[in-house]
Amino acid sequence: MKACIILAAGEGRRTGVRKQFAQICGKPLYMYSLLKAVKLFEEVVLVLPEDMLTKVSVPKGVKKVAGGKERQDSVLNGILETEAEVVVIHDSARPLATEEMFKEVANLGKFEGKIVAVPSRDTVKEVSSDTVLKTIDRSHIWFAQTPQAFRRKTLLECHFRARNEGFYGTDDASLLERYGYKVGIVPGSYWNVKITYKEDLSMLDRLLCENIP
Repeated sequence: MKACIILAAGEGRRTGVRKQFAQICGKPLYMYSLLKAVKLFEEVVLVLPEDMLTKVSVPKGVKKVAGGKERQDSVLNGILETEAEVVVIHDSARPLATEEMFKEVANLGKFEGKIVAVPSRDTVKEVSSDTVLKTIDRSHIWFAQTPQAFRRKTLLECHFRARNEGFYGTDDASLLERYGYKVGIVPGSYWNVKITYKEDLSMLDRLLCENIP
């Protein structure tokens, strides 16, 4: 069985608002990802701020669970709500991820985990303060996105090991990398943007709603 965990527990430290609940074309941001997941997976878990558990409506069958202090804690809470063999982790702040991305990343094959990612199109600089130190060879640089998929047993092991060590990664794949597991790549899209700042919400609203009567 495959399950999908949608992360919508952020506190909006950078936007100043809980962006996952921002209304875009008449529905909250998190719903764009949730509706895709419900169509594709046998089990779906939505991770929310604890104070929103009773306030958020979800499609029938979707489990709701409270998030943790950090993203990594929220993911672990979600993993513990399912016993699926494969778990797909997705940030609700990436509403433009396609159904095809979810399907492809969930087919792990020889890997313990797979991520959606895109190669760098820009020149990459290493910078200290206000000074460029060097130009980094971008031919091996990819930008990680979500969804990301993992064998649940492996991901759970890595989460517990990281918690015991006090290590926090910026995504779940970094935990597998840390403990020596192979992670595969599924080509993503430059349209699969992460909504991080307030202006990103305005951009998304224009992108999705401008042609709606």
